Amino acid sequence: MENLPVFDLITGLPVHILVNHVVVVIVPLAVITVILAVAFPRLRQSYRYPAVGLAIVGALSAIVAEQSGEALEARVGVAEEHSEWGEMLPPVAVALAVLSVIWLIVSYMSSSRGKILAGVIGGVVIIVGIVAVVITVLAGHSGAQSVWGDRVSQTESAGVGPAEAPPAEVAPEVTTDTSVLSVETVAVNDSEASCWTIVGGNVYDLTDWISSHPGGASRIVGLCGIDGTSQFEGQHAGSSSVASTLEGFLLGPIGDPVP
Repeated sequence: MENLPVFDLITGLPVHILVNHVVVVIVPLAVITVILAVAFPRLRQSYRYPAVGLAIVGALSAIVAEQSGEALEARVGVAEEHSEWGEMLPPVAVALAVLSVIWLIVSYMSSSRGKILAGVIGGVVIIVGIVAVVITVLAGHSGAQSVWGDRVSQTESAGVGPAEAPPAEVAPEVTTDTSVLSVETVAVNDSEASCWTIVGGNVYDLTDWISSHPGGASRIVGLCGIDGTSQFEGQHAGSSSVASTLEGFLLGPIGDPVP
């Protein structure tokens, strides 16, 4: 299914980044409220409607997060682990919302059979809720890891503490025997300090994109100094937005003078 524009950007920012905060707050809060309403009869009157309402909001936000995540992937590429957990959450969150509504209806039954049924459904709701929280945590953690993990590890390896800024990285002077862009020229620029790659016969300087790549710095570092055409097309083939981003780093085609 093609993503609707409403799931792509809002005020110039990815919808996915904004709605993620709703999911990680509402889904756990809904589960806590559901447990209070189901497990503690004295709290049921006060908590059952808020519990069901939060479960429904959590399901809707999970669906929007998954759809907006696909829109963001089309722009910047896929963070595979985060994407997998993100796709698992909507059906579980929807199941939680539906079961919560059913439990709410059954909880008003005063017969013995109704009370037993409410207890059974309530138990299932709690189990599904716990699963939803676990998936939410794993999806959030894997997303944060893909964006921040490499950056944090770089500061740790450099011995940078919280009160000091990392030293400015100075790109080494490139020495090459040729004055044109070539495979040999690209091969010299094979580090995070100066990262060039070849895609489709063109040379790109991706140095500044390493720390900004949503899929993690390692994905870009792996292209430094080589022909990355197959890797790029395997990940982003057909994505006009990603191709447009790549063009911003163009140095020139193979054979052009070194800029």
